[in-house]
Amino acid sequence: MFVRYMAGEGEKYLWEEDDSNVFKKIEGCSYYKKCVYLYPTEKEMPSLWLWVVGHEKSDPLKFAENRVWRTRLILHFCVKGKGFYNGEPITPGTAFVSWPLIPHSIAADPNDPFEFYWLMIRGEEVVPFAKKMGLDPLNLIFPCDYIGEIVPLLEHYIHLDHKKIDLLDYSTALMKMAFSFQKKSVADNSEGQSSGKHYNNYVELGKHFLHDNNFSLSVSELSNMLGISPKHFNRVFKEAVGISPKQYIMERRLELALTLLRNGMLPTEVATIVGYQDYTLFYRAFTKQYGIAPKNIKNV
Repeated sequence: MFVRYMAGEGEKYLWEEDDSNVFKKIEGCSYYKKCVYLYPTEKEMPSLWLWVVGHEKSDPLKFAENRVWRTRLILHFCVKGKGFYNGEPITPGTAFVSWPLIPHSIAADPNDPFEFYWLMIRGEEVVPFAKKMGLDPLNLIFPCDYIGEIVPLLEHYIHLDHKKIDLLDYSTALMKMAFSFQKKSVADNSEGQSSGKHYNNYVELGKHFLHDNNFSLSVSELSNMLGISPKHFNRVFKEAVGISPKQYIMERRLELALTLLRNGMLPTEVATIVGYQDYTLFYRAFTKQYGIAPKNIKNV
């Protein structure tokens, strides 16, 4: 496993245990304390691993819009200054989460740019692990009462001599400790939430995911992204919308297919875009819904 340190603006990257001895300059970096990047080798690649631990003092002009991490989950712990996450204010003592596949925006307050610690995990088990730790894609910003306990752990790790430890074991232990504190904070701040509103948020977030993926997701894929069981998602979706998510997905797929066909796309291409791997199934569903074969739409 390789380690890369990243220090303040104008300084250099340093790869430890890298025979090529690579050094690169940092241009316009916001970090003023080093970050630690961990790169497992192909043989070491676990299903869940801590990838980055860092400490950032943001540039006053820091701004990123609609950024999406597909295989990463990032925990941020604000310790100074102010900023905005998805348009919501961030102040000291606030935690905010970048959840896989959910677009997010982040900006610093130009008059008092925020400073935060962050911890990023990757792997196939990111979503199940985050759910087990009490995190929720519907509540990505919340007060964290345990930042005072988390920060010393992260500081120690950032400045650790990584040559003298078992990186994977130590990283896993740090990750679990940080998330256990986070779990307490989520539990402490979850009282009094409306379960009805909570369920509706799942439904709206599910619709958002479907739209962004051309309605090509299955119910099981969608529920996994939301961190809930397919059975539970089916129930709350039907209560809110009046039809099952499977029926909703099929109707939206065919509506999108109709639009694409009218715009001149080939039926076989459209079938793939809206999630049908078998063209025959697409043909049957489309013909049943609209009473006309996909190839004949352009003539109507």
